Amino acid sequence: MEANFTCMKKYFLLSVISLISVSFTSAQVICVLCFNTNDSISSNVTNFIVNGGMENTTCLPWPSADRYCPNSSAYNCDIANWTCTGGGTGTYACLMDNTYIYVVEGLRAAYFGNYFSQNCNSTQGDTSCITMNDCEVGGIPTGFPTNDPTYGGSQGVSLEQTVTGLTPGAYYVLEFWAGGEWSFTDPGVFGVDVGYGYTMLRNKPSTTSALDLCNYFIIEFIANAPTHTVKFTNWGHMCSSCTELILDNVRLYPASEVNPNVSLCVPPAPVAIFNAPNHICPGTCTSFNNLSVNATSYLWSFPGANPNTSVDQNPVNICYNSPGTYSVSLIVSNVTGSDTLTLNNYITVYPYPAPQGITQIGDTLFANPGAVTYQWYHFGVLIPGATDYFYVAQGVGDYNVVATDVHNCEVEAAIFDVVASVQFTDGVEQLAVYPNPARNTITIRNSATGANEISIYDLPGEKVLSVQPQRGSRQYESVYDISRLVPGIYYLEIRSSEKTYRAKFVKSSSR
Repeated sequence: MEANFTCMKKYFLLSVISLISVSFTSAQVICVLCFNTNDSISSNVTNFIVNGGMENTTCLPWPSADRYCPNSSAYNCDIANWTCTGGGTGTYACLMDNTYIYVVEGLRAAYFGNYFSQNCNSTQGDTSCITMNDCEVGGIPTGFPTNDPTYGGSQGVSLEQTVTGLTPGAYYVLEFWAGGEWSFTDPGVFGVDVGYGYTMLRNKPSTTSALDLCNYFIIEFIANAPTHTVKFTNWGHMCSSCTELILDNVRLYPASEVNPNVSLCVPPAPVAIFNAPNHICPGTCTSFNNLSVNATSYLWSFPGANPNTSVDQNPVNICYNSPGTYSVSLIVSNVTGSDTLTLNNYITVYPYPAPQGITQIGDTLFANPGAVTYQWYHFGVLIPGATDYFYVAQGVGDYNVVATDVHNCEVEAAIFDVVASVQFTDGVEQLAVYPNPARNTITIRNSATGANEISIYDLPGEKVLSVQPQRGSRQYESVYDISRLVPGIYYLEIRSSEKTYRAKFVKSSSR
């Protein structure tokens, strides 16, 4: 029936079709257009709604006892591709045909039968709070409309369908026809949600006459995801003479396919807003949270980063390799215009942490001191409790340490093929130190021959004592004074012309 719309458009210019009503229920709902006609608005559209004419159904039309809402005690049929939610045991939502109304598409339309609602307060039928902006409804307080739980309470009764394949940021229109029961004289109230909350609208009673015009509606919105759920809700008769909703010919299609005689609304200008974790370590990445409103396209600039630009809505893995401060810019646009936000010196990349290295003295591994925290690993596996700048190796293999600085920036060092043990030859002990711990003296028993130097190192690896080997017995057992050493862990090293032998001992307090 869209072929007659050109004539109806002419009437629109003469104000027979309702005026444009701009809705800002959500920033993503651009506006609502309502047309006083029974003819559809656009033809040959790419419709994302399936079975919008309610023709594919197992329900027989009223006055049969078929009911399509599962919460109804009389539920016994379904409308394909639509889900009925809400309602209660007394809900009597069913299908209508042209015996009682003028069906604008096919042979059937969906009737939302749900008794009488409360709209402004607990008084049934009170409509004193309701304000009108053409075919849109305002003034209804939070928590209303509502109904008896038998009819769904504050949820009302709804038909909903989830559509897929939308392009985020693109403009779409939801077009549908809304009528009402023929036996009532005044319009009713119903809600439509395209994903941003209810837009409240009025629906007029309809009869079997094509001359008794109801409304076609267009809700223009911006998709924010590939998937949107479209939901129609009726809470019941808003007053004793007000009709309930009858719905037909639901279509959702790109705004570019709207009848060229219809002027869609211009969206509000975009506003650029964003934030991000903005204090990071060199060589790491950050992600940006886009808080802009009314935007459909995005152009980011990240000087000094990799990558240094993006057109994503929320860019991730923006990496900064060098210390310094960096600016970030975002340009957002829609058909109305654009807005730019530049935050100078927004990203702070901390200085490089101090370099790390590992040295081995005996069976102990030493990282460079001065970091805030340390964590040692053996073959890449975390060693529980190994959080000092040194670690006594418990076995052979590869070790690494991760150190962090005051900014929690990490630096790593590794050492490979560690051999951690006191050396022995043919099962015969070559070196022994006792007592251990020692107070003032230590006894060294060295069965090796040709020892020419004995050295003692402190934990950081600095030589603190060097003595000449003593010759005493076959075991070369010698006593050395360590009373001048401060308490701590030390390493003993005996060098000969052939080998080097090492052992560890603890110097305790001399008291």
